[in-house]
Amino acid sequence: MRCSPAGRVNPLFLMLMALLASLAACATPVGMTATGSDEERVRAEIMPLFTAMQDAANVHDAEAHLAYFIRDPALTFVVNGVTIRGWDNLLTQQRNWWPGGRIAPTDEARQPYRLVEGPSFQLLGPRLAMVTFILDARRVHPDRVMRRPLAISQLWEKRAEGWRIVYAHESLGPERPEA
Repeated sequence: MRCSPAGRVNPLFLMLMALLASLAACATPVGMTATGSDEERVRAEIMPLFTAMQDAANVHDAEAHLAYFIRDPALTFVVNGVTIRGWDNLLTQQRNWWPGGRIAPTDEARQPYRLVEGPSFQLLGPRLAMVTFILDARRVHPDRVMRRPLAISQLWEKRAEGWRIVYAHESLGPERPEA
């Protein structure tokens, strides 16, 4: 077991083990592989939600963007080595990332996110799917416009209320000036 120098178990190691255990519990049993039609069905069910989330992100509507995350303290969101737990905490942080609230949908100069790769879907079981994609994130500063890649993986679970994100990870690449 991975321990810190003080002899305590590393919390990140425990989080990773818990995630792997939950994935194993939900995975399709050996010999029962997901079919192409299963993946097509899941993609068809999730894509409208994914599109609504991206539309909400492009107008900085935090509540609408987070509508498809579980509203639960168990929600885990990791971004560049920082872990945010719980829907309420993620909403607070999202509002900090998008100060000033909503922007006009016609304000193309400020629309910050453009899909550059994906989304790709990996069916992990009948009620669990990993969705991975890459965005080009654009930030307008008073004196310059900067861009950076944003790689995102979301673990979606089919629940009573429909498909919801139960775990997400985002990694921001280096900023570069817009050409």
